[in-house]
Amino acid sequence: MPTKEEIINRLREVIDPEIGLNIVDLSMVKDVTISEGFVGITIALTVKGCPLATTIETDINRIIGAMPGISNISVQMTSMSKEELNALGARLQDMRSKQKAVGKAAGLSAGIDKLDRKGVQKIVAIMSGKGGVGKSYATSMLAIELRKQGYNVGILDADITGPSIAKIFGLAGKPMADENGVIPRETESGIKVISMNLLLDTPDTPVIWRGPIINGVIRQLFNDVNWGDLHFMLIDLPPGTGDAPLTVFQSLPVDAVVIVSTPQDLAMLIVRKSINMVKQMNIPLAGIVENMSYLKCPHCSERIEMFEDSGIEKASKDLKVPFLGRLPFDPKVNRLADLGQIERYTSKETEEFARKVKVEITRLTGVTATPIAWKRASPDN
Repeated sequence: MPTKEEIINRLREVIDPEIGLNIVDLSMVKDVTISEGFVGITIALTVKGCPLATTIETDINRIIGAMPGISNISVQMTSMSKEELNALGARLQDMRSKQKAVGKAAGLSAGIDKLDRKGVQKIVAIMSGKGGVGKSYATSMLAIELRKQGYNVGILDADITGPSIAKIFGLAGKPMADENGVIPRETESGIKVISMNLLLDTPDTPVIWRGPIINGVIRQLFNDVNWGDLHFMLIDLPPGTGDAPLTVFQSLPVDAVVIVSTPQDLAMLIVRKSINMVKQMNIPLAGIVENMSYLKCPHCSERIEMFEDSGIEKASKDLKVPFLGRLPFDPKVNRLADLGQIERYTSKETEEFARKVKVEITRLTGVTATPIAWKRASPDN
């Protein structure tokens, strides 16, 4: 039977998913009791009701359960007091200050380490300057059309505080994990998805986290998930140019960015900020797509322009950014998304959008992936 000190030492292998440090150094291990093959462990979470508590518990059971002489493990979860959190925050701030000082003395930048792409061939981030322009819709349709062509596709929903990908694909329930990491959920057609809503106890639980925690979670959703071999990974970014997009661009080997806008001068003004951010990060731009560009009359199919000409196509030429086309406003999309059946939607416009994106990615990076044989189910529009 291991000693208490040996068990605590092994608990240093358990990493807090939000902060990236082991639970012993974070003072999260509050008590360890042992008795004839039984080990009781009490953990104080940094966030009450943390949705990633299951990950910590799974890691504890896996690591401690592998020790000889242990046949039963009980993990109890509590939360840190305000005083404990303040003390931890001060310690972390001190650690960051020392790390910056060491890096500066060694002539190193304060950037974030780039993660290995593992089995993912091409990573495409879908970005918007503002919310409400249909970024998740564009992400979904691009994934669906690429999957139709036989590619292995995954979606990482990096919009941690406002995830919607799982809902529109009809996915629910927490993903399982094995020795290779978290297993992403799969849609009806085989698109692999990981989203914060799949990790919460209930989908309406708010994620009230500060930027550094969100950044750490985004890295974990990529690095600690067993994505397998993918031709394309699509990353649905939160709107704007804040911490989360910056983390993705600094942490992940992004091959190209697709920017989504709507036909409004205000939207295009903010889109320019996104374009400038991507250029400053030295990441290739696959282009801009204009969503909700027009409405088709359900009776005669005449195009109804809901907004005045936005000039996005002209602006894309001025900015030397490819224009990926216009996607119409279609009420069918809302209905199918609410039902979790977005894969049943298809249109000539979305097919052309996906074709242009693939052409641009080929031009920028060279796609060598060979599609697999796959037959799409008949769409129910």
